[in-house]
Amino acid sequence: MRPIERGDVPTDKSGQPKQYQQYEQAKPDLVSRLGKYCSYCERRISTHLAVEHIQSKEYQPQLERSWENFLLACTSCNSIKGTKVYDDTTQSYYYWPHLDNTFRAFVYQSGGMISINPALNEAEQKKAKKTLELAGLDRHLFAKNKPTPKDDRWFERRETWKIAKEVHTDLQNGAITARTLINLAKAQGFCSIWMTIFQDVPDILNQLIQAFPGTCGQCFDSNGQPIPRRRG
Repeated sequence: MRPIERGDVPTDKSGQPKQYQQYEQAKPDLVSRLGKYCSYCERRISTHLAVEHIQSKEYQPQLERSWENFLLACTSCNSIKGTKVYDDTTQSYYYWPHLDNTFRAFVYQSGGMISINPALNEAEQKKAKKTLELAGLDRHLFAKNKPTPKDDRWFERRETWKIAKEVHTDLQNGAITARTLINLAKAQGFCSIWMTIFQDVPDILNQLIQAFPGTCGQCFDSNGQPIPRRRG
């Protein structure tokens, strides 16, 4: 899961913090900061990308138009997450891409699988497991909790893994430029998969971090390797 920097609430033309009359009005600002990517599964969503409430607006109506309560989510992640997070306590059960280095929490593997980083301690692994379950990122064809026919996130991860592996070979053989690689990754989405495939190419890792809007640079060292996030 890509760690992101959402930033402070945007300002209006007079320099004052924006007041959203409807939460949907925050979408252009979120997309400008984070790109057209789901904050959970990392898919690139050209249409139907939703302003997602971290804490459920049904339980916390006072946060319905609060910038601090917004992320971006695809239809699948948004519907599966539902109203599971309904207060500060339940929010603390999970890792969050705007607060933690969520890239360190998970391991991306061939076949589109996401698993928990075995280097985490027991408490961290439990939290990572709950985070995977929050939006159903643990669902795949061979899992007990299989995706629905409309949930193609696992399939898209698998396809992106294949593409990224082929591109890695092409880069080694000089058949593709770094610029073309980066543009392809941005168009495909799933930043964490590209970061995993190119973990042995520091220059590409740093270009990926810069290319995906809103990626938290402080979550990676100068070689593009993940490091603990300050205060996260």
